[in-house]
Amino acid sequence: MKAARRSIAFVSGVLLYCFGAAAALKYASTGLPRQVYVQLGGRNSLPVMLGEAVAIAVLLFIVASIWAYLTLRPQRRRHRPYVAWMLSGVGTAWAGWLIFGAFSFALKPRAYSAPLQNMLLSSNAAPLFGALNIFAVVAGVWLAGHLAKRRQLGLPSSRSQARPHADGARDAEDAAPVTAPSPAP
Repeated sequence: MKAARRSIAFVSGVLLYCFGAAAALKYASTGLPRQVYVQLGGRNSLPVMLGEAVAIAVLLFIVASIWAYLTLRPQRRRHRPYVAWMLSGVGTAWAGWLIFGAFSFALKPRAYSAPLQNMLLSSNAAPLFGALNIFAVVAGVWLAGHLAKRRQLGLPSSRSQARPHADGARDAEDAAPVTAPSPAP
């Protein structure tokens, strides 16, 4: 059962990062009204790009926190959350997207003659697809793991309760009251 929970955490991490990258691409394609861009210096100005990157990162942080908490929350006290396995899944998916972005970048080098701020902040630009998005997903998983660990410690222990016999009857030894020996005079 432990292997199943580990596998679920790993696969959930892969799916979380893939969903986050796809959502970031979709969010980045929706723009603000033109009046906002004109007032802030154009679509490719640093304040606009930084604002869009932070807004997308906050959305991904919230989604990643909820997703990871639902995956990592323990049902019993002895089931600890597998945060490292989920982060390994996120890292594997990030490596896959990075390799995809590197091939995309290599196949169209003239399309990516944009400045470094585009490469780092834009969710549309390969190979990173937004550096803040990476940190937002990792931070969301870490926060969810911390909350899941706190929930695990708050659950009642299933090992401390005395288990009755199958027929419900207790032995004479169990039914007798336990008294402490009196001190010798």
